[in-house]
Amino acid sequence: RNIRCIAVITAMLLASLSFRAQPHKRAEALSAVDSLVQRMRGSTGCARTRILIDTEDANAFLIASEWSDHDAAEAFFTSREFQIFRGVRILMRDEPLIVLDDVRSRITRLLRN
Repeated sequence: RNIRCIAVITAMLLASLSFRAQPHKRAEALSAVDSLVQRMRGSTGCARTRILIDTEDANAFLIASEWSDHDAAEAFFTSREFQIFRGVRILMRDEPLIVLDDVRSRITRLLRN
C-alpha cells in the first residue's frame, strides 16, 4: 500500500471559533482577528492556529486551533488577550461561537501515488 503512518498524537483539544463580520466592517474584523491569532500562536499549549474563510460567505470566518490540553485552551480563552477580541463584537453580525472538541488520538498519514 502507498499509505505510510507518520505520527500518532494523543490527547489534544481542538477549539473552533466561528463568527460573521458585518460586510462594511470586514477589514477591521480581519485586522482584529489577525492580532488575536498572533497572540494565540504564542500562547503556551497552542500547537497550531488557522483562519479559514467560508467560500460561500466571504464574511464568515473560523479560527481553528489545536491545544495540548483543555487547561491551556481555557487559560487563553479567559486571558486578557482574548478579552480584547471580545471587545470587537461590534464588528460582528452575530455573537462569536466557540466549540471545543476533545480528541483522544490522531493519526497523520502521507498519501503517496
